[in-house]
Amino acid sequence: MAERDRLPKSVRVFGGLLLMVAFVCICLFVITRYAGYWGVPLFSFQSDNGSECTNDFNGYTCSTVSLADVELHGEIDLPDDTSVVKGTYKVTHDYALDVTLEVPKASAAGALKALNGSFGACGDHHTGLDTEGLTQLCAMSNENVFGSKDERNQSRIFNVGTGVRKDGTRVIALSVKSR
Repeated sequence: MAERDRLPKSVRVFGGLLLMVAFVCICLFVITRYAGYWGVPLFSFQSDNGSECTNDFNGYTCSTVSLADVELHGEIDLPDDTSVVKGTYKVTHDYALDVTLEVPKASAAGALKALNGSFGACGDHHTGLDTEGLTQLCAMSNENVFGSKDERNQSRIFNVGTGVRKDGTRVIALSVKSR
């Protein structure tokens, strides 16, 4: 190629700089987009079930928990119209799920049946709820059960409290931790 056919040196240098900047920007975009899924601390991601989670240095915390994750980690099948009011799911080498749920009047009885199927019968335990204005209180817990042969007591500690508001909505406070 002849000397006069080449682009001026300043254009070639500027073009090279633009290519390097574009390469760095693409790499930064990919890293920041997927860092949460790779487990990089302080980056967030969305779980397979739709919970919004953020990595920390020894696990991750989901501050917005989806009903699907509550059912998965709480080992319970709740009615589909159940809504998660608030909750967290924290994972390190163990896990801890703490949520407050509401079930509309139409499904309230089905929710209690599901709770009893997963956590046992109602007992004389602390509900973990603000019981003012609630009726039909029920609490289930295995915190004081050691050496039990019941499978529910082998891998997790749970405390579940529920009650019904005047409008028929069932309120559930669910706390499940790995043992």
